[in-house]
Order: sequence, then C-alpha cells, then structure tokens
Amino acid sequence: MSQTRSKMNFSRRPVLKLRLFVFQLIALAVVCLMMSSGELSRWRRLSETHINSKGVSLVRTIETHVMRFMAENDLEGLKHLAQSLTSQDIPNNDVISVQILDGSLQKIAEASNEAPIAHGGLTHLPATVVVANPIFDSATSQPRGTLRMVFSNQYFEEKSQEVVRSTLVYFIIGMVLALISTLLLSRMVQTPVDILAEAAIRMSEGESDIQLELDSDNEIGVLVESFNQMSLRINQHLTELRQKNMSLEHKVYELATLQHIGRSLSSILDQEMVYETIVDNVINVLSGVKRCSLLLIDEKNNEFLFRVAKGLDPEIIPESGRMPIEGGIAAKVYHTGEAVLLNDINEEDDTKLLEESKVVRSSICSPIKIAGKVIGVLSLSNRISGIPFNETDLRLVEGVSVEAALAIKNARLWQDLKRKVLELNTLHEVGKNLSLVLDISKLLELVLDLTAKVLGGVKTSSVILHDAESDCLQVMLYKGERSVETMQPIKAGDGIAGKVFKRGEPIIINDFHKPEDGQIGGGRSSICVPLKVKEKTIGVLSVSDKRSGEPFDQSDLDMMVTLASQISISLYNAQLYEDLEASYLSAVRALANSIDAKDAYTRGHSERVARYS
Repeated sequence: MSQTRSKMNFSRRPVLKLRLFVFQLIALAVVCLMMSSGELSRWRRLSETHINSKGVSLVRTIETHVMRFMAENDLEGLKHLAQSLTSQDIPNNDVISVQILDGSLQKIAEASNEAPIAHGGLTHLPATVVVANPIFDSATSQPRGTLRMVFSNQYFEEKSQEVVRSTLVYFIIGMVLALISTLLLSRMVQTPVDILAEAAIRMSEGESDIQLELDSDNEIGVLVESFNQMSLRINQHLTELRQKNMSLEHKVYELATLQHIGRSLSSILDQEMVYETIVDNVINVLSGVKRCSLLLIDEKNNEFLFRVAKGLDPEIIPESGRMPIEGGIAAKVYHTGEAVLLNDINEEDDTKLLEESKVVRSSICSPIKIAGKVIGVLSLSNRISGIPFNETDLRLVEGVSVEAALAIKNARLWQDLKRKVLELNTLHEVGKNLSLVLDISKLLELVLDLTAKVLGGVKTSSVILHDAESDCLQVMLYKGERSVETMQPIKAGDGIAGKVFKRGEPIIINDFHKPEDGQIGGGRSSICVPLKVKEKTIGVLSVSDKRSGEPFDQSDLDMMVTLASQISISLYNAQLYEDLEASYLSAVRALANSIDAKDAYTRGHSERVARYS
C-alpha cells in the first residue's frame, strides 16, 4: 500500500507541473496571438488609409492633364503621364502600376515598374493594394474615366515583421516567466495537494477518521477545511450506520433466539420439562449466568413457589420450596408487573431472600404473564463472564418471558386435559373394578391405589371406617411411612379425620410452613373427604402431600368427592355381601347342628368337620 502511494506521489508531481506549464503557455499564446492580431489589423488599416488618400491626391493632381489628353486623344501623352507616376526617380514612390481607363472601362494607357524580388532562389512578389478612383470632368462634373493604381504595401510588411518579431520576443519572455511561475505554483500547491491526495487515498481504503492540520488562509485552506468537515460527517454517518447495523443485528439475533426458544418450548407439554427448558434457554441465550430461578405464584397463600433454581445456595431456598411474597426484587416485579434491571445490586436496599448471595452485582427479574396476570417471575443474576447485563439483555429476557408464559399456559392446558381424561378413565375403571371386588381388604387396597393414581401420586393415603361398637374411627388401610398397627382409634370430632366424619363435609388444607407430623390428614397439603351412603357417613378417605410438591386444588377435591361416592357404595355393597354371607353360613351351620343333634352318634360332627377343614 505504501509503494502504491509513493508511486502515485512520484507520478503526480511532474504531471501537475506540466499541466500548469502547458496551461500558462496556452494562455500566453492566446494573449500574444490576440495582441499581434490587433496590432497587425491596426497597421493594415493605417496602410490602407494612407494608400487611399494618396490615390485620391494623385487623381486630383493629374485629373486636368488626363482630361486634356483624353480630349485631344493623345495616347502618348497619357502613356507618358502613366510612366511618370510609376517612375523610380520619384523618392519613396510606391506606385507599382497605373492604368487609365475611359468611360467604358477600356484601357487606353498603362505603365508598370513591377519587378519580382529574389530571396534565396525563391521569387517573392511584394504585397500590393489596388486603388481605383474616377476621373471627373471639371466642366460637367461627370466621370470620364478611371485611374486604377497598384500600390506597394511594403511598409505594412515591414511593420508586420516587426510585430511578429516583438510578439515572438514577448512569447519567449512569457515562457520563461511561465516556467518560473509554474515552479513557484507547484511548490506552493504541491504540499497541500499531496496531503489531500494522501488523505483521500486513506479514506478510499476505509479509514474515515481523518483530520488534516494545515495553516492556510487561501483556497487551499478552505479546501482542507472542507475536507475535514467532509471526513467528520462521513465518520459520523459511518458511526451511525455501524450502530444501526449493530442494533439491527441484535434485533435479528433476538428474533431468531426467541423463535428458537418458542419452537423448543412449543414441542414440550410436560410442565416440569417446560420449567427446566425455560431456565436452560435463558442461561444459553445470555451466554451463561451464575444463578437463574423460575418462581410461580401461589395466590391463595401469597407465596413464591420455586420450580427451578440453578446456581442458588441451597441455604437460601426454604425447605418447603416456598417463600412469602414480601420485599425483594421478585416481589416488586410481581406487584408492578414490570421487568427490572439492576447493576451493583448488593448496594440496593430492597434485596431480600432471592438475592441474598455473595458478589451479586448484576440481576434481571422479569414477570411471566398470562392475559395480563403475573403467574411467575424469572430471575437471573451475574454472567459467568462478569459482564453486567444491559438493556438488550433485559429486552431479550422479557421476550423469553412472553414465550415462557405461552409454553406454561399450553402445558397447563395439556396437563388439565390429560388430568380430565385420566379422571374420567379412572372413574370408569373404579366403577368397573369396584363392582367386581367384594372382598373388603382387596377393595380397600384397590381404592387407595386408584386414588393415588388419579391424583398423580401422593405420599400418604388412608381409608378410615366407623366402628359402630366402639363408636370410633378405625384405620382400615394406610399407605405411608407408618403401619396400621401403630394407628390409634380416632374419636368423632378429633383431628382432621374426626372433624370430617362428624361434619360430613370435605376439607382441603395447604399449609406448607408447618412440619409433617405423620398423623392422618396432618400433611402440609391434605384432602379429607367423607364416605357417605344414604346421607350417612360411614368413614373417611384421606390423602396428603403430592409427590410433585404442588398443593391440592379444587379440582383435586372435586375428584376426591366423586371418587368417594363410588367408593362408599362399593364399601357398602361389600359390607352387605359379607353380612349376607355370614347370615347364610350361620343358617347352614344351625341347620347342620339341628340334624346332627337328632343322633347322639353324629352330634357335633359338622362343627368338628368345619374346624378340621
């Protein structure tokens, strides 16, 4: 590149000088040509005026003699007169030839002393001027003839040569001056021109931030200042274009990223997988963050529910996975519904449990909304690279939050649909299986299995029936950490099960802050429904704590009530079947005993056979 510049500079200098010199020569030649042309024209006019006046004077002088000779028809006299006019004896006589014409323009006399002039073997004819003047009759004032004279223009030729010689001298002097001025001008112009050319080359090669420093008050200075202004504006425009291009690239990246995230989330319908995918996508989009968590809102208990928490200190997250919505950035985002970007977050006064981590310096918290309602909060802090978050990151996280809201909504709808289908299938299966099982122990086992299945898995479940003899509730079957043998009878009105039995109304409890006590209905999330037959409560069906950690809701309660009604009928039918079977066996036994009693030999035989069998 430097070689190219040097070659351009080397070739530019002589070209510039030559152009300046040629331009001045052309201007000088034009000026000299105009001056010489004007001078020659002036001398030509003077010469012609002199010759014309001389011709008129000669005509007036010889006019009387010509008229007399013509009247006498003296041709010799006319010829002698013509010869006298062309005589070389007359000093400075420039008349070359004379012709005397009559009224009909017929030549009647002529004389000439014209002789060619030799110049180095070449014949040179002198320049001439022809003058024709009429000859008037003094008596009548009528023209009687014409005197045509040819004058030599030697004087004009001499003056022309003088003009040409002087012009040539002036041209040579002008050439010398033009050469000197060319050198001076090229020296004055060359440096700023080289600077401007060098700057132009640099600008053409992509360098836009160029400012020239050249002190000059003439046109070159104005040109340099104009170049600086042009360079400054070009640089500003390029900077704006780069910024717009960068912004456009960010927009394209954001749209492509959101499209990719939306595509990946739309293919997942499992809620837990959706939560994990949302957090993973946020971490990947921001090129890795140290902490990221997804919290859903439990409006009934006014709590945050941790669904995914990556990078957070386990000591920060409560054992229940729940946190009150009070104070902190997440709470602010939930209440305002606006995303928050904070840098140097450890200096904020409202950082609470969610941000209680060492070296938290940059954080983004964005709401997840469905139909304008905040259903969760997406919180992340500290890039792995240490670069703080900016507005672009905030917009990107907000876009991810929108996609996350749609994915969560779809997953919930799918989960609800799947659950409804499962409930219908389970109710159908319950109705079909319960009608086939008459063994109470097997029936109770089937009841708890189907109940756990329809609720998506529970930690504890139990069937409690009323014992009319003791007027207490007996735990007939229990699935959980304890055994049935350790269960004590429950009096009506005592505990959750006793209250449900006594009131005959279902109860749903969601209290995640109390410790698990292992009692019937004593979980942090429980449902207890009465088992009724003909408006009479015969027992209680109880479940506690979903394995997913989610609280029980009204849909779970409605399902349990529906299931309990079928279970109650099946239990009642099984109890009737057992009572009927017992009555039948008692009747058969009584009949056998009465037959055996008729003979002393067979008395007690049926009882003994029954015992041995």
